[in-house]
Amino acid sequence: MTDSRKPLRAVLYLRLSVTTDESTSIVRQEKDLRDLADREGWEVVQVLTDDGLSGGKRRAKADRALEMLRDGHADVIAVWKFDRWSRQGVRAVADLVETIDGREASGRPALFVAMGDGIRSDAQTWRMHVSLIAEVGRMERENVATRVASARAHLRQQRKHSGRVPYGYRTCPHPSGQGRGLEIDPHESKIVRRAVDMVLAGHSPYLTAKKLNEEGLTPRTAPLWNASLLADMLRRDSLLGYMTHRIRGDNTRTYRPLLDENGLPEQVWPPLITPDEARALRAGISANSKWGVVTRAGIKRGKRLLSGLLVCATCGGSMRAGQGDTLADGSVTNRYVCGAAPGACKAKVSVTAHLIEDHVVAEFLALAGHFQVIEYRETSRDTGELAEVEHAITETAAQMTAPDANIVALVDRLTKLRARREFLETVPAEPVVEQVETGQTFAEAWEARELPGRRALLAGALTGSIVVKPAIRGSKKMDVRRLEIPWRWVDIDVDYELADAARAD
Repeated sequence: MTDSRKPLRAVLYLRLSVTTDESTSIVRQEKDLRDLADREGWEVVQVLTDDGLSGGKRRAKADRALEMLRDGHADVIAVWKFDRWSRQGVRAVADLVETIDGREASGRPALFVAMGDGIRSDAQTWRMHVSLIAEVGRMERENVATRVASARAHLRQQRKHSGRVPYGYRTCPHPSGQGRGLEIDPHESKIVRRAVDMVLAGHSPYLTAKKLNEEGLTPRTAPLWNASLLADMLRRDSLLGYMTHRIRGDNTRTYRPLLDENGLPEQVWPPLITPDEARALRAGISANSKWGVVTRAGIKRGKRLLSGLLVCATCGGSMRAGQGDTLADGSVTNRYVCGAAPGACKAKVSVTAHLIEDHVVAEFLALAGHFQVIEYRETSRDTGELAEVEHAITETAAQMTAPDANIVALVDRLTKLRARREFLETVPAEPVVEQVETGQTFAEAWEARELPGRRALLAGALTGSIVVKPAIRGSKKMDVRRLEIPWRWVDIDVDYELADAARAD
């Protein structure tokens, strides 16, 4: 039996679904329960709080409170009202009753108290009382969820906004005169445009977030941008002016755009980006998908700046980056070494990595730093509409799995979409290559880009690989005579260039 001379150890469990609800605030719940503990003579050993979580879901802290009671680390669980403990119905009651009965059978009685409902587990009728209240709470939660879902569905049908406002927008009166719509927020839209332009120019989400923070362009729901937050914002369909929603029965929690009668995403609000920009953004973010990965010991590190750009003068083989000598201070130098198989190269060439990198970069910026970066972009006719049709086919197929799906209407839509796809696939795709001025010099682009982007700039400035010759014995500095660097802007063959221009004409 529990030693009556020792005070019972109590865990106070607090929960609030919406933090702005003053009537059942966390502060009020804790004060009332501490007053109860003082009156009962309990020792409060822990206060566990779930703020902003639904009572219809399992919650780790509620499970922790029950575990403390089960393991004998507490003797009492006290809640403000039973619906603060759970709105899961008899399922939550079963776990609680099992724990209380288990403590009773072990000779160490425990107590559960729902103060506002007058429920105490040491009362004879507590099981009946708590089961009734639990089921009422569950039904109330389900009724509220049904009303909310119905209201939101009605607003979607009317193309009226509800819920969280997407970044880059603000609410405004709906054109119908009732409800709310969305319009472009002047301040946030400039931040979106700045981020879009940076990513399309080749910046990673990490570097883009860093630049925005340095410029004081902060997000709405966090003190600073980070790579994940920025990438999530730039991938959202809301930037295209689409109204998104979760499809009933879809457990992926994916928000999908509303579709028009043709099964294509419907533009409800003014767009901040074009479909082509959206595709380019997602491709750019995917290409930089390792911006959050931290290299650990034992894992192969990423390539160095000149990886793939150097060849051995002896055998013509590619040179690879690797570890070199260990210095007196314990650090290890990195070197580029001929990657030929043993015996395949008579005299493998090796060069200290930072020496050759520093020289190549300095020469590159001296030659081309003031030139403007011109990008060549290839586009194909009709790829935009074809991509939208493919997306609509995927969305329509996903909707067919919903419990209340209108299968007949969805099959008809799917048939039309597939017919449209077949037609678009028969149209010849005529590639169009255009020169696009980026507005950056090579020096500015070099400063803005990370390792892969800088390597791409160097590769574009070369007409071939950099040839590295064997070193002079005893030399510890970079002898530039060892290098043959085929810059595009050096030793131009005028006759060849004129002939090439004539062929183009």
